[in-house]
Amino acid sequence: MQAEAKGGAVRKSTLQGNIVIDGETLPMERNPADPNLFDFDYVMPDDQSEAAFYFILNYNVLGGSKEKPKQSISKLYTFQLVNKYVIQLQVDRAPVGRPVTVLGRRFFRSDKIVIGGVEAETRFKSDNEIEFLVPPLPAGESYFVQLQTDGRMVPIGNFMIDLSLLKVAPKSLAFASGETAVLVFSVDFDAPAGGLAVRITTDIPQSVIMPEVIIPGGSRSVSVAIEGGRPGQGALFADVPGMKEVTIPISVTE
Repeated sequence: MQAEAKGGAVRKSTLQGNIVIDGETLPMERNPADPNLFDFDYVMPDDQSEAAFYFILNYNVLGGSKEKPKQSISKLYTFQLVNKYVIQLQVDRAPVGRPVTVLGRRFFRSDKIVIGGVEAETRFKSDNEIEFLVPPLPAGESYFVQLQTDGRMVPIGNFMIDLSLLKVAPKSLAFASGETAVLVFSVDFDAPAGGLAVRITTDIPQSVIMPEVIIPGGSRSVSVAIEGGRPGQGALFADVPGMKEVTIPISVTE
């Protein structure tokens, strides 16, 4: 800011510049090379890309034998950062649950990656790097990836989801009606926040009694108790989007 005080004999030594930015009044530093210039370095918050500000100049003028305080206020200014852009996805394909790095410039902690219209779990690494976990979407397809930032969507590119494996142990069950057995469902990555749901269907619903299967967020496996119902033979079918369906033969005896 260049100080241009008006009215009367201005006492240059009393000049003091301030900036009011986003409602906060902050002092400015006098430029050592020019006493009429005031400088201020503003660090933009991570989750903000625009700001409004104005200047206040306080000074004294001589009026007879006394000094009188005066103040000048500038008009309101606004600015917006326009230098954020995405450079690239570090890889363009991966299975469900794998972390993928996005390289760019001036990322915010509030930024999110959206893939195929689904918001992925996103981790802020630095101003130039964020990471997302591939969400559970059907494998073998290409999805459009976008950066959600400042209320707008920035296109990044296309991403292919590869098939990954859901593991179930034991591979088959044989138990009597009224007895309880345990199945362990596992994946080779940490489940996303909110958990990873495993869809279970069966061709002998009268023979199997079991709860919903959800691998907790941050975990790689979950144990589920299964109770035998009416005698019968068939199978359980375990499915997670992006993973190959697993068939578990079931035999329930009297």
